[in-house]
Amino acid sequence: MTGQIPDSFLYEGEVYSLIGLDDEEPFTPLDFDIIPEMASTACWRGYVLYYKLDDNYLILQDMQLNTKEAKEINGVKPKKTKDMFEFHYQDLNLKLDYSGKLLLARDFIDEMYVHMGFQRPTAFRKVVELDFKNGELHSANDLSDQMENRRNKAPDEGARPKTMKDKDVKNWIKDTFSRKHNKEET
Repeated sequence: MTGQIPDSFLYEGEVYSLIGLDDEEPFTPLDFDIIPEMASTACWRGYVLYYKLDDNYLILQDMQLNTKEAKEINGVKPKKTKDMFEFHYQDLNLKLDYSGKLLLARDFIDEMYVHMGFQRPTAFRKVVELDFKNGELHSANDLSDQMENRRNKAPDEGARPKTMKDKDVKNWIKDTFSRKHNKEET
């Protein structure tokens, strides 16, 4: 398996990785009846999203996507590409009506890389939780110190299965490919 390409989020002039979320995704191609296909072992889900804040509202700016049938989104037709993804939607400026929390991170610690799924929050020096209500940013909470404390107490937590028993290995793989943000851990 391979570490997965995260979605990106432009926040306060810095590019972050979207590494966690409350419940559901703010956006998926399925919202527009587009069925994504695997792009590579580094992108099993078949798409990568680029978000930003515009006047405190959550905006989907760009999307790279593999699919058999691309469709127009928000008046934007996708461009064919010749890289890992077949299509690129640029300047979507799609305002999202998302309610929930998103966990953003930057300044990845290379030594903490796990060659499976999405990277753990503790593997980043800067971690911020954004809380949205109907697409509008309600609050921002810096969790960097909490992640540093967790990293110092248990640097290998989540880096490998608890045991090599089938159940533990399967659960660990499932967890690494999920970006569900466990509120109890923060």
